[in-house]
Amino acid sequence: MKIKEIENSQLKLKCLDLITKTFVELGQVKDDKTLAILAQTLATDLLEDFPNLTFEDIQASFRQGVRNSQEFHLTVKTYYKWIKAHRAIIWNNEGKEHTDKRLRYRSRKGTGLNKIENKIKKLK
Repeated sequence: MKIKEIENSQLKLKCLDLITKTFVELGQVKDDKTLAILAQTLATDLLEDFPNLTFEDIQASFRQGVRNSQEFHLTVKTYYKWIKAHRAIIWNNEGKEHTDKRLRYRSRKGTGLNKIENKIKKLK
């Protein structure tokens, strides 16, 4: 579901959960007022600047940002960098065939992959 399709109150709650989780992952503690303000700001920013991304995209961008960037604090500028980097990955891979790399190295014998592939072909 795209950001613009999420009810505003639900989006704010999701943002609050994400902000709180991110601070924990960064090893920081913030007061409730700071968390609420930053969550409200994130919700507004998502609606205004990233309405066509999904909330799962936003969660993935925060996850990657915490784990792979040199940012050790959460600010509006920080999460904008993370979201824009993730959005660029999405745009750069748009239209490319996606494959599950785990399956490439897995033996087909006894895995049921042929049955799954046949069902997918029938659905098309």
